[in-house]
Amino acid sequence: MADAAAQVVIAEPLSRPAPGTFGRTVGFFRTLMRTKPLGFISLIIILLLAVLAAFPGAFATHEPADTRAGVRLQKYCLGPRDTFLCPTVVEKSATFGDRNVPGKLSNPFGTDQLGRDNYSRIVYGARNAFYVGVGAVVISTALALLIGVTSGYFGGRYDAVLQRLVDAVMALPVLVVLLAATTMLGGATFGKLIVLLGLLGGFSGSRVIRSAVISVRSAQFLEAARVLGATDARIMVRHVIPNIFGPLMVQATIGIGSIILAEAALSFLGFGVVDPDQPTWGQMLQISQQIASIRPDQLVWPGLFIALAVFSFNMLGDALRDLLDPRLRGARGSFG
Repeated sequence: MADAAAQVVIAEPLSRPAPGTFGRTVGFFRTLMRTKPLGFISLIIILLLAVLAAFPGAFATHEPADTRAGVRLQKYCLGPRDTFLCPTVVEKSATFGDRNVPGKLSNPFGTDQLGRDNYSRIVYGARNAFYVGVGAVVISTALALLIGVTSGYFGGRYDAVLQRLVDAVMALPVLVVLLAATTMLGGATFGKLIVLLGLLGGFSGSRVIRSAVISVRSAQFLEAARVLGATDARIMVRHVIPNIFGPLMVQATIGIGSIILAEAALSFLGFGVVDPDQPTWGQMLQISQQIASIRPDQLVWPGLFIALAVFSFNMLGDALRDLLDPRLRGARGSFG
């Protein structure tokens, strides 16, 4: 009995179950919010813009192409009338005389020179911006993977020849190529812009992918896969690409912002989509600059949303780079 009482039973430590996919996702966003607050705020802004892009009809107050002669060039109206939030402007006209143009809450961002509601056009412009940005990034990512993975994995003469082709494409001035291509193709459409921007972005993005592949090319798990008889194609698809997921996500995130900016630049120069039923932020800037001398506030809203979208994608990509690359964790401040 004494011997039995003297026996000490040592309990085995309880093993904590590994978190599932949902738990890892929640943990990642919690880490993003705690360590990279600016990146988390940028993610919230992107999600809000994505909701606008997905359901523009639910948020817009007018059709984007509706023209109303009686309400043209209204000021913005974001609060009580005849205050700085909703000013009344005096429009001078030699033909019709002076008239007061009060702001209306139904047109929170005012109207353009054709009486179209700026707020509704901004909302529908978000849809087109995301459509071009995401579509072009899908093409550029696929092309970057094809070039970067094969070039970095095989190396040698194949890598040298392919990289000289990439050098030649990257040496071309992107904006000039886009202007020439859209002119030769008979004008821009969203489909043409997606393909052109995706192809140009794919060549430049392949450099980042190639560097990531070279860093894992001599890893032991790849050697083990070769010993087990895995083909080169299987190794690249099953082992190489999953291990460069971090740089790939960062590049795709920042790429969307760059493509939105490039599309806006083309539209501002008059080489973008000119369909009034399909407004873009760059198209709105191009129209607003025609009357910038008398109504500079018309430039504010499309310019603000372009800057907000590009800034948010860049900041989110920067935060993802710091979180997904262990070498960069803690290398920047908490607001990076």
